[in-house]
Amino acid sequence: MNIEDMIADQQMVISITRSGYVKRLPLATYRQQRRGGIGVMGMDLKEGDYIEHLHICSTHDWMLFFTNRGKVYRLKVYELPEGSRTSKGRALVNVLPLSDRERVMAVKPTRDFSEGKYLVFATAKGQVKKTEFTAYNTPIRADGIIAIKVRDGDELVQVRLTSGKDDVLLVSKSGHASRFSEKAVRPMGRDTSGVRGMNVAGKIGREANRVLAMDIARDDAELFVVTENGYGKRTAIAEYPVKGRGTKGVLTAKLTPKKGGLAGALIVREHQDLLFISENGMVQRTKAGGISQMGRATQGVRVMNLRDDRVSAVALVVESGAPVEENGASEDGGEPAAAATGEPAEAAKADGKPARTPAPGKRGPRKKRSG
Repeated sequence: MNIEDMIADQQMVISITRSGYVKRLPLATYRQQRRGGIGVMGMDLKEGDYIEHLHICSTHDWMLFFTNRGKVYRLKVYELPEGSRTSKGRALVNVLPLSDRERVMAVKPTRDFSEGKYLVFATAKGQVKKTEFTAYNTPIRADGIIAIKVRDGDELVQVRLTSGKDDVLLVSKSGHASRFSEKAVRPMGRDTSGVRGMNVAGKIGREANRVLAMDIARDDAELFVVTENGYGKRTAIAEYPVKGRGTKGVLTAKLTPKKGGLAGALIVREHQDLLFISENGMVQRTKAGGISQMGRATQGVRVMNLRDDRVSAVALVVESGAPVEENGASEDGGEPAAAATGEPAEAAKADGKPARTPAPGKRGPRKKRSG
């Protein structure tokens, strides 16, 4: 008998904040409410911080932590610190042996490494790598193992699970997007650096161009982009043609000195909320559907008013008091969205009562005449 046999197999909510705090909490803590409920108080976070990774999984599941240095660490869910509903948790540096300036970029929960066929990695300098998910079902040392060999001056940006038949979308700071089939990337082992996925040569002002985001392209979703000076727009994924890998891509935003370089990009749907964070710590929440949908080579509209400040990040919002679906994934099949701080949760489900309508052949109630 081992320690796992003595631990109850129950559903837990795992949250990791942008500033690097982690905790687990029983799913039962969040009681189901009817439509119009006031919710429950979420995590108490400092200003400018937000939940970057949110998953629902079992205490017996594995959690894989991929860092910007290209390493992966592995823990059982029950090994993560348990906290109260309002606590921010424990610093990740006290849970994982992270080195200086090493931070978690992606988190993948798994029961038996069967949730996807491949893991696709993308780095800031445009490298992509595809490795079978089961290759990470191996004993991992306490100090982690190499998930992708990151070259000097580069860093890991994102990791996504794929089926082997998906399209990959990369977005660069220069305002370009490159979409290609993952079949163009042959599977490789763990300790490899991959192949060129996107050409990010050149500079944007004084800064080097780089990959800002990577995701799985699905034609029923939209790509949202925001510039450093607070201009953004939504564009249908279907407008991005499938090309070969290693290209510069097509324009996804027409950048000007007034708009600034691209600050962030992510896959969205109209009903979702967005959270904008500026370099000075200002936070603004906006409905995605309230931002104009435009073509690819357009400048966008102002989404955040800034004075002597710049947009540093954008994230999807999931209320910390209302967890996501039990598989831990967002509706678009991608990574779970980020969560805002301390805001009341919206209802999980409607009450299910149908509207009352007059029977066939009968008139409804007569309205009183005004005046």
